[in-house]
Amino acid sequence: MPRKPKYTKEELIDTAVAIIREEGEESLSARNLVKRLGTAPATIFTHFNSMDALEEALTDKVREIYNVYVNRGLEKNPPFKGFAIEHVKFSLEEPNLYTFLFLKPKASGTLDDIMDREGHREVLVEEAMKVFGCDKETAEEVFANLVIYMFGLASMCSKGLCSFTEEELAKKFGLAAGGFLYAVKENLPWYSVIPGKDGKKIEDSPYLSDK
Repeated sequence: MPRKPKYTKEELIDTAVAIIREEGEESLSARNLVKRLGTAPATIFTHFNSMDALEEALTDKVREIYNVYVNRGLEKNPPFKGFAIEHVKFSLEEPNLYTFLFLKPKASGTLDDIMDREGHREVLVEEAMKVFGCDKETAEEVFANLVIYMFGLASMCSKGLCSFTEEELAKKFGLAAGGFLYAVKENLPWYSVIPGKDGKKIEDSPYLSDK
């Protein structure tokens, strides 16, 4: 019969989150958990059948922390840009939690998978439609490109490669979103923004195509 734990399920989850936050996911193990909790290894599995089950609960908990940032961003004006700013701020202030939630290697996946896993696609597409005055298809395209840009900045920040102030992020996302919207609305072929050596467009190049 498993030994009765000296801690609650919530205390176990909070301790696991603390380990990830302070040391990274690679330090999360049954041994490190019981060391912090001061109990026997078997008691962990009174609350969870496996480490995979614990990880699932941890993902939900870390997502709650992330959603605090998201909700704060959605309260800004415009909410679409506020969300992107707070997403990057989460990566700056909680780099190990960001890595745990968003940067786990996947065997396969698409941009659609990334947008769906982030969890706020529907509300953000609606916000993009309001902010840019565009249809849903255009808003989806603008959002998809903003996600690429946003995740790129956040990934670099989470690894300590760079850092930005909120003002700097506001300028970057304002410029990026405006550029994406212009390109989508004008239906520009991708090569039309690449200058040739003489400064002219190079759509006649045999090596380039918008297909």
